[in-house]
Amino acid sequence: MERTGKKYPALRCLSLMLTLSLSFPFAVPGAQKPEGMEEGQWERLQDNVLEYDELALRVEYFNPTILQIIDQVNEGYDTVRENILDYQETANDFLYLQEKAMKEMDFTSAYMYQMNRSIFRSMSSSMIKQEKKRGTTIERSTRQARKGLTSGCQQLMLAYNKMAVNKATLEKQIDLYGQMVAMYETQVQIGMATQTQLLSARASRDAAQTSLTALNDQMESIKSSLLQLAGWDYNSDVVIGTIPPADVSQIDDIDFAADKAIAPKNNYTIINMQNSSPNDADGDGKYENKDYLAKEQGLEQAMQQLSITMDSLYQTLFEKRAALAAAQTAFEAAQLKWDGAVRKYELGMLGQAEYLGEELAYCAAKASYQSADLDMTQAMLNYYWGVNGLGELTE
Repeated sequence: MERTGKKYPALRCLSLMLTLSLSFPFAVPGAQKPEGMEEGQWERLQDNVLEYDELALRVEYFNPTILQIIDQVNEGYDTVRENILDYQETANDFLYLQEKAMKEMDFTSAYMYQMNRSIFRSMSSSMIKQEKKRGTTIERSTRQARKGLTSGCQQLMLAYNKMAVNKATLEKQIDLYGQMVAMYETQVQIGMATQTQLLSARASRDAAQTSLTALNDQMESIKSSLLQLAGWDYNSDVVIGTIPPADVSQIDDIDFAADKAIAPKNNYTIINMQNSSPNDADGDGKYENKDYLAKEQGLEQAMQQLSITMDSLYQTLFEKRAALAAAQTAFEAAQLKWDGAVRKYELGMLGQAEYLGEELAYCAAKASYQSADLDMTQAMLNYYWGVNGLGELTE
């Protein structure tokens, strides 16, 4: 499998996924509306704005991997044995790309590669171990893939929005530091500022510009990956929407005991373990008691690991809620201070340097608040997927 596309590292995982569906017709706007869906909703799914609440449906009706799986099921899955090898080879390619991305500290791409490697390994394992129950297995794998890809879209959209917050902050910093540079250039000439102050402002402006350039490249890569997961071409003219503010009131409505009890029943790793058969070393259909014991011990360990994960995910909800509240308080204080600085500046009671410094502080507090809100949404998503089948088992 050819490994190309250095400009879009996260996009390469999508190209690998698409190798399994080269013969499948790509879903494009104008495809037939699903039965029962409102016309307005169908049209909204196909406009040039990708909203947060559209991600699950875009994956279901437009993601090429999901469409390919459904097509194979409808055709009786005649090529299942050949595809097993394809899935395994693709999983190995994802492992290679994941390790390469980690070495390059490209953690966004590494996450994408890890997620998709897990999907293909799970699908391959299910096909090999449960060929006689192929229909049920594929249906479960499809649900898992759909959930995993939806979660992946959500993670990418969150990452994109976090970067958008940083981008706005950097653009404002470049503007304000630019004003400082102009101010100090004038003041140096008349002895009201030092060369050190001027050089410091220039360095801050240039550093912000360098960071913005790198950030723009990362955002382009993430957007390309998100668009393809959602069923568009990587370079489609689509606007990525914003993430709604986190609804922290939902935390108080959580029944943690009930969620923790249902999580193992939904968890795909545990389900696959439960449906697997002990090793039949002699091929005679007889299994040793030790094989059953090993399976039960493995299940018990998996249950314990998921329990630890759920405890951690639940605790994180409260930690992020507290962090969000603190960030909101800090932002509100910064807002009041900034409003006061504006009034003083207009009255001539505050110098330009101090005024610009206050504006920088206000922008930083605003960005911290917005980032804390997105972190809260991230924690709530992680908890939701932990309950609904995608909880990771701790080592």
